[in-house]
Amino acid sequence: MLAGALLALFGEWLPGRDRGAAFIGAALALAAALAAAYSVLGDTLFGGLLYFDAPSRFIRVGVALLTALWLLWFADRPIAGERSREAVALVMFSATGAVLVAVCADLITLFMALELSTMPAYVLMGYRRRDARGLEGALKYFLLSMLTSLIMLYGLSFLYGISGSTMFNEIALALPGAGTLALVAAVLTFVGVFAKLSAAPFHFWAPDAYAGAPAASVAFVSTVPKLAGAAVMVRLAQAVAPGVPQLGSVVMIVAAASIVLGNLAALSQRDLKRMMAYSGVAHAGYQLIALAAAITMVGLPSVGNGFVAVLFYALAYAIPSMAIMFVVAEEGDAIEDLAGLSERRPAAAWGIFVLLLSLVGIPPLAGFFGKLYLLGAGLDASMAWLVIVAVLGSVVSVGYYFRIVRAMFFDAPQTHETTTSEDLAEKPSAPICSWPSSLAFAIAVLVSIALGIGAAPVLGFLGL
Repeated sequence: MLAGALLALFGEWLPGRDRGAAFIGAALALAAALAAAYSVLGDTLFGGLLYFDAPSRFIRVGVALLTALWLLWFADRPIAGERSREAVALVMFSATGAVLVAVCADLITLFMALELSTMPAYVLMGYRRRDARGLEGALKYFLLSMLTSLIMLYGLSFLYGISGSTMFNEIALALPGAGTLALVAAVLTFVGVFAKLSAAPFHFWAPDAYAGAPAASVAFVSTVPKLAGAAVMVRLAQAVAPGVPQLGSVVMIVAAASIVLGNLAALSQRDLKRMMAYSGVAHAGYQLIALAAAITMVGLPSVGNGFVAVLFYALAYAIPSMAIMFVVAEEGDAIEDLAGLSERRPAAAWGIFVLLLSLVGIPPLAGFFGKLYLLGAGLDASMAWLVIVAVLGSVVSVGYYFRIVRAMFFDAPQTHETTTSEDLAEKPSAPICSWPSSLAFAIAVLVSIALGIGAAPVLGFLGL
């Protein structure tokens, strides 16, 4: 992944220039996924700073595959008016940070890897240098993310002060008995994670940042860094939960607030990127249910089920979310821009329909099994009220997801220009679709189906 990022910086000397940088990056990302899946590394590296286990393998494979998918699509869908190779480099640097996050066993390396994963995202969200709206959204993202990162760093300093070590295993041994200070440290630490996931009430950056950014940037930033955020949650929870079981109550409150606010706010949106931003808030809440369950049940044999549910659902959400944004980048930002899509591009319309079903949680798609795992973890932890909130939130989500379905299959195509897509407005000659973009979208749809049907074998192969 790092090699791909460095090569992309010198894209003018590569075959095919910007397009070649994207293709080479996709090939290297795919190689990284295979290397992670069949890794022969030991359990630790660099004196225990990096720790390789089944959850980290799952996240590394997922991050690398999503990055390869995005780069394949991006090869023929450059951001209008801007050079592409810098975007390829930023994406691969961010993915490198996400891969490192998954294997960190130390506070300092975790924080550095997390920032490596998110800092390129600030630039991607404001990638169009002459677009004031996009720059405003990127600035909001940057300021809130930096603020919450500092709060997180403050919490990490408390964890170090309590334990005298930055290693997770030693922190886990030192926290029991630390009392209120341990709870304060854990809450401050998780504030930064909640902001990375755009969980309420730290979600305010997401709608404006998504709405002003290029859809291509949103497709990546709304998925891969959030997959890294899920890995951070699991790593930190495994370290602090034994000494701070009260953290489970805090996570439950954030989960409920995210589900309710995200789904209700998405109902009134006509801009697809803002809708997906609020949808992401709700899906972050679903992940937090499983995290709260794992923290609450710390020490019990089934505690690992919650952590597995967090990671699986993060990937099950990321794939359809990225693929839907592919089509938004090609067609336009408003729901009306998808009117008549079933006539213009029937394969794309049916593909989006399948992806939306996965986000709702309809069997046998990946989203269904993701929600099944996390709701099961919630019930095991006696959190029935939160499970009911999640089920009602999924019902509400049908309302805004199926507005998209209605537009694609039942609304007549617009007879006048309605698209708000900056990409098409600035570069109308850009191809609506090509074989790389069509292939990337088709792969995403097939993986969402296959990940649902083959959820058990996939988790078994990765050791979860």
